[in-house]
Amino acid sequence: MERDAYVDTSGFDDAAGGLPLFKRSLRIRALCERIEEVREHMAPGALRTSAEVVERILKPLFTQLGWDFADPRTVVPGFETGPGTVDFALCHPPGHPRILLKIGAVPDTGPGEATHPFHDRTIQALQLAVSEGGREWTFHFGPGRGSIRNREFARFDIVRDPEKQVAGALDGYLAFHAVKSGEAFRQAEGDYSEERFPAEALAAWRRALLGSEVMDRFLKEMKEATGVPPHRDRAEGFIRGQVDSILWPADPPEPKPARRVGLADRVWVHDFAAREIVMHFVVGSDPDWEAGEVSRDSAIGHALLGAREGEEREVGVPGQEPRRVRIVLIRRQREKVIHT
Repeated sequence: MERDAYVDTSGFDDAAGGLPLFKRSLRIRALCERIEEVREHMAPGALRTSAEVVERILKPLFTQLGWDFADPRTVVPGFETGPGTVDFALCHPPGHPRILLKIGAVPDTGPGEATHPFHDRTIQALQLAVSEGGREWTFHFGPGRGSIRNREFARFDIVRDPEKQVAGALDGYLAFHAVKSGEAFRQAEGDYSEERFPAEALAAWRRALLGSEVMDRFLKEMKEATGVPPHRDRAEGFIRGQVDSILWPADPPEPKPARRVGLADRVWVHDFAAREIVMHFVVGSDPDWEAGEVSRDSAIGHALLGAREGEEREVGVPGQEPRRVRIVLIRRQREKVIHT
């Protein structure tokens, strides 16, 4: 990082104490430069072991993020969780893991989940899985419910994804100052909630609407309205049907196929010379050109006959170069066209 990046930081002090922070734009720029250096070591087959991934990828990036790999109390190698061992635990203060890091692919959901170190819910830490080659980084929310896959809230590919996107994720989730102040956990919590919301909202909403409080209120309202208490099974069936119609509405009808230009059609054609003309298809060899009529046997008629609304065709005009046009509107002769 260039010396001029170390600007006056009096307005950027870490709320949790410790080293002062710098403007985020400067941190991102420095991370982008480090990512460029790391990418040089990531050619296919260049990194064959986890030790190489640690030395050439993890250490440079985490050092840039403010973590001291030389301090075994802060960066703990071979950290034991209940179900297994992670490669590193990033701690602050010492002995309090904030980030669990595992090199290697995260297993699919299934019986093997229980033996994966990320399955330990007693450790309230963000969980990071780095692929064997060091390219793919996957973040999981530790305190979340469900499988490891369900707790995923962010991922990136160091090589494929834009540098600023990767740097932003690194700075937001893994920077020492953000972890120390708790901001990294809060950001991850918000991103995890946002990621899981669509999948869980419908089920939670359905449970809420079918709960006993809603049912009791509905039975009371029906009794007050009719004077007769409704049968509970019938009331449950009614509410369930209403809930299902809201959460899983019927599929919309299939759209009608677009019209095709046919005989005796009025066709609005827009060419790419910014002109709009009206053509009227007629059967015969004596069309009224001044009225905008063309024969199906003419070059224009042959080119446009059978075209759909919105389709583009190349047509030939007598005495002119062929031009590309778009079919804007098709109306049968008996239909009324309303101009706006």
